[in-house]
Amino acid sequence: MYDTYLSTLREELKERGISWRAVVPSEQIASPEAMARIIAKVLESTRDASLAVTFGRRLNLASHGILGYALMSSRNGNQLLSLLSRYASLAVPNLTLRRTIEGDRLMLVCEVGDGLLPRSFVVELVLTSLVTGARALFNRRIPDGQIWFDHAPPPHAGLLESLRVPVRFAKPRCALVCHRDFLDMEVTSANPALAELGARQCDNLLKQLNRPAGFAQDIRRALLRSRGDFPDQNVMAGSLNMSPRSLRRHLAAEGTTYRKVLDEVRYEVAKQYLATEELTVDQIARLLGYDDPANFRRAFKRWSGSSASEWRAKKSGSDQVFSLQHSD
Repeated sequence: MYDTYLSTLREELKERGISWRAVVPSEQIASPEAMARIIAKVLESTRDASLAVTFGRRLNLASHGILGYALMSSRNGNQLLSLLSRYASLAVPNLTLRRTIEGDRLMLVCEVGDGLLPRSFVVELVLTSLVTGARALFNRRIPDGQIWFDHAPPPHAGLLESLRVPVRFAKPRCALVCHRDFLDMEVTSANPALAELGARQCDNLLKQLNRPAGFAQDIRRALLRSRGDFPDQNVMAGSLNMSPRSLRRHLAAEGTTYRKVLDEVRYEVAKQYLATEELTVDQIARLLGYDDPANFRRAFKRWSGSSASEWRAKKSGSDQVFSLQHSD
């Protein structure tokens, strides 16, 4: 998802007449750390916090990767908010989205931990993106929708009116507020199978990101976050502010190489995708960054000893046996 965030930010800077290379002199791996650093540089050079709103409006649900597809496939507002509450930190580190109900009022409260970016900037970006995404999902107005901020009106407060939702400042919390009827609103693009697949993928991603620390694990986390747009070793080294030689030395000290770590990540993600019948092998190859599906097929056979199709068939057969053994 972070590669899409970076490309969307690049479009925003281009429209503002700002040179991307002036802000980002070298190629960056798509990662939350890179995003925070780049946005901080943009804010420093432009001194224009309205970027939170204009950038947030550009982000569509597909921008959020597998999380976005899970949201688009949700059954209704209730499932949508459940997914957001569980997986918000995949989109923005240190972000918590908490659902609360007070009478007929439903609130999705936005809480942000410490980081490089001003807290007010992050909550404006998140809530702008949420409102934009909700309108696209339901193709209608949010019932009694409002946006609350706990800070004073910024100079660009008028820009928030473009969201066509009343905005309130100096409120007790930052939140997307609406009528509780939102929970029963049906999503026009609902797809239960894809929603379940997306939730499983998000669970797996969270588990991978929370594994014990280590240099190789740091590389795994960065690769998982760049999912589908895996950088080469030189780009990865640059994003970590070290030389490719230093990166190789650190990995060698842990008994591995960059190629091995990359293959481990690709193999793990490939198995997760193959465990569902919703995606073809060619689609999985593209999701993993392979221009030619044949290269993915050869790689998967090298990793597993069997073809992707054979692995999927064996997995499907074992699941059926397990189900029969545990049935009444």
